[in-house]
Amino acid sequence: MSPQVLLVSRDAMLLQTRQLILGAFFRAKGAGRVREAEELISTLPFDLIILCYTLSEGECRRVIQFAAAQKRRPQILILTPAGDPPEDLGTGDAVMTEAGPYYLLKKSAELLGVDIRAKTSLVAV
Repeated sequence: MSPQVLLVSRDAMLLQTRQLILGAFFRAKGAGRVREAEELISTLPFDLIILCYTLSEGECRRVIQFAAAQKRRPQILILTPAGDPPEDLGTGDAVMTEAGPYYLLKKSAELLGVDIRAKTSLVAV
Protein backbone atom coordinates (compact mmCIF):
# COMPACT_ATOMS: atom_id res chain seq x y z
CA MET A 1 0.00 0.00 0.00
CA SER A 2 1.18 3.54 -0.76
CA PRO A 3 2.45 5.70 2.10
CA GLN A 4 -0.04 8.15 3.56
CA VAL A 5 0.92 11.85 3.42
CA LEU A 6 -0.73 14.86 5.08
CA LEU A 7 -0.18 18.33 3.63
CA VAL A 8 -0.94 21.32 5.85
CA SER A 9 -1.22 24.80 4.31
CA ARG A 10 -3.33 27.92 4.76
CA ASP A 11 -3.17 28.59 1.00
CA ALA A 12 -5.93 26.57 -0.72
CA MET A 13 -4.30 26.74 -4.17
CA LEU A 14 -0.91 25.51 -2.90
CA LEU A 15 -2.66 22.77 -0.94
CA GLN A 16 -4.61 21.57 -3.96
CA THR A 17 -1.59 21.69 -6.28
CA ARG A 18 0.60 19.75 -3.87
CA GLN A 19 -2.12 17.16 -3.29
CA LEU A 20 -2.30 16.59 -7.05
CA ILE A 21 1.48 16.25 -7.36
CA LEU A 22 1.89 13.89 -4.41
CA GLY A 23 -1.37 12.06 -5.07
CA ALA A 24 0.17 10.53 -8.19
CA PHE A 25 2.56 8.55 -5.97
CA PHE A 26 1.13 8.53 -2.42
CA ARG A 27 -2.20 8.65 -0.61
CA ALA A 28 -2.33 12.42 -0.02
CA LYS A 29 -4.73 14.29 2.26
CA GLY A 30 -4.84 18.03 2.86
CA ALA A 31 -5.69 20.26 5.79
CA GLY A 32 -6.22 24.02 5.55
CA ARG A 33 -6.22 24.57 9.31
CA VAL A 34 -4.16 23.26 12.22
CA ARG A 35 -7.29 21.95 13.98
CA GLU A 36 -8.23 20.00 10.85
CA ALA A 37 -4.69 18.59 10.70
CA GLU A 38 -4.91 17.48 14.34
CA GLU A 39 -8.21 15.71 13.67
CA LEU A 40 -6.73 13.86 10.69
CA ILE A 41 -3.53 12.96 12.57
CA SER A 42 -5.55 11.52 15.45
CA THR A 43 -7.63 9.31 13.14
CA LEU A 44 -5.27 8.26 10.32
CA PRO A 45 -1.77 6.73 10.44
CA PHE A 46 0.31 9.20 8.39
CA ASP A 47 3.82 8.31 7.30
CA LEU A 48 4.74 11.90 6.44
CA ILE A 49 3.37 15.31 7.38
CA ILE A 50 4.32 18.23 5.15
CA LEU A 51 4.05 21.74 6.60
CA CYS A 52 3.84 24.73 4.24
CA TYR A 53 5.68 28.00 4.73
CA THR A 54 2.24 29.69 4.89
CA LEU A 55 1.90 28.38 8.45
CA SER A 56 3.28 30.44 11.32
CA GLU A 57 6.17 29.13 13.40
CA GLY A 58 3.73 28.49 16.26
CA GLU A 59 1.36 26.54 14.02
CA CYS A 60 4.24 24.39 12.76
CA ARG A 61 5.36 23.65 16.31
CA ARG A 62 1.81 22.79 17.34
CA VAL A 63 1.40 20.24 14.51
CA ILE A 64 4.87 18.78 15.16
CA GLN A 65 4.17 18.38 18.89
CA PHE A 66 0.76 16.85 18.22
CA ALA A 67 2.25 14.38 15.74
CA ALA A 68 5.06 13.49 18.16
CA ALA A 69 2.48 12.48 20.77
CA GLN A 70 0.94 9.86 18.46
CA LYS A 71 1.61 6.14 18.86
CA ARG A 72 2.99 5.98 15.34
CA ARG A 73 5.17 9.05 14.82
CA PRO A 74 5.16 10.35 11.25
CA GLN A 75 8.15 12.03 9.65
CA ILE A 76 7.90 15.81 9.25
CA LEU A 77 8.88 17.83 6.18
CA ILE A 78 8.80 21.63 6.39
CA LEU A 79 8.65 23.54 3.11
CA THR A 80 10.50 26.83 2.69
CA PRO A 81 9.89 29.39 -0.05
CA ALA A 82 12.20 28.95 -3.04
CA GLY A 83 15.50 30.72 -2.45
CA ASP A 84 14.92 31.32 1.27
CA PRO A 85 17.30 29.74 3.77
CA PRO A 86 15.53 27.33 6.14
CA GLU A 87 14.69 28.70 9.58
CA ASP A 88 15.61 26.70 12.65
CA LEU A 89 12.36 25.94 14.42
CA GLY A 90 14.15 23.87 17.02
CA THR A 91 12.14 20.82 15.98
CA GLY A 92 15.01 18.35 15.92
CA ASP A 93 13.65 15.58 13.72
CA ALA A 94 11.96 17.76 11.08
CA VAL A 95 13.57 18.02 7.65
CA MET A 96 13.35 21.14 5.49
CA THR A 97 13.34 21.57 1.71
CA GLU A 98 12.36 24.18 -0.87
CA ALA A 99 8.68 24.22 -1.78
CA GLY A 100 9.00 23.75 -5.54
CA PRO A 101 7.31 20.67 -7.07
CA TYR A 102 10.62 18.92 -7.84
CA TYR A 103 12.02 19.30 -4.32
CA LEU A 104 8.66 18.45 -2.75
CA LEU A 105 8.33 15.18 -4.64
CA LYS A 106 12.03 14.26 -4.43
CA LYS A 107 12.35 14.85 -0.67
CA SER A 108 8.99 13.17 0.11
CA ALA A 109 9.98 10.05 -1.82
CA GLU A 110 13.41 10.04 -0.19
CA LEU A 111 11.97 10.31 3.34
CA LEU A 112 9.44 7.56 2.63
CA GLY A 113 11.96 5.27 0.92
CA VAL A 114 9.93 5.17 -2.30
CA ASP A 115 11.47 4.95 -5.76
CA ILE A 116 9.09 7.14 -7.73
CA ARG A 117 10.77 6.19 -11.00
CA ALA A 118 9.46 2.64 -10.50
CA LYS A 119 5.89 3.97 -10.21
CA THR A 120 5.80 5.83 -13.51
CA SER A 121 4.57 4.18 -16.64
CA LEU A 122 3.57 5.19 -20.13
CA VAL A 123 -0.04 4.90 -21.15
CA ALA A 124 -0.56 3.02 -24.43
CA VAL A 125 -2.64 4.92 -26.96
